[in-house]
Amino acid sequence: MKKEIKEEVVPCEICGHPVIHNEYGLYQDCQQCGWRRGWDNTELERQWGVSYPMLVSLSHAREQYRQGLPFKADFDEFVRGLFFYSEMLFDYEQTTYEVFLKGDKETDIIVFCCAEFLQEYASEQEFREKANIQGKRLKDIWDQVQDPRYM
Repeated sequence: MKKEIKEEVVPCEICGHPVIHNEYGLYQDCQQCGWRRGWDNTELERQWGVSYPMLVSLSHAREQYRQGLPFKADFDEFVRGLFFYSEMLFDYEQTTYEVFLKGDKETDIIVFCCAEFLQEYASEQEFREKANIQGKRLKDIWDQVQDPRYM
């Protein structure tokens, strides 16, 4: 006999539209705003400044929704996501870029690469200030970046 999975209807974290949540902690994607919920995003935002699986913090996503904007992590959320997930991707001008942590928690090196280059940074601050694509600092061109996400 097949076990019936218990489900309940809960409000979307962003727009309040009803979504289905099951006993295994899985949530239906919101049909109203497109938000994908995974874990306790209130707690993730408090501890890490990110959400799962969307990466955008809950408070930032609510602001984007109110303004009619698509959900997109800003540069700070992307960097916080890097330290939460350890591996990140984004697209810029038809190229996919990868950023990941290499080493252990005491000696993490931040690697920023694509097929054409590899950059390494010894600290978060150095990455924030120096990571670049063809001489353009990543933080300065972030508004042109598409689909920042974890791997």
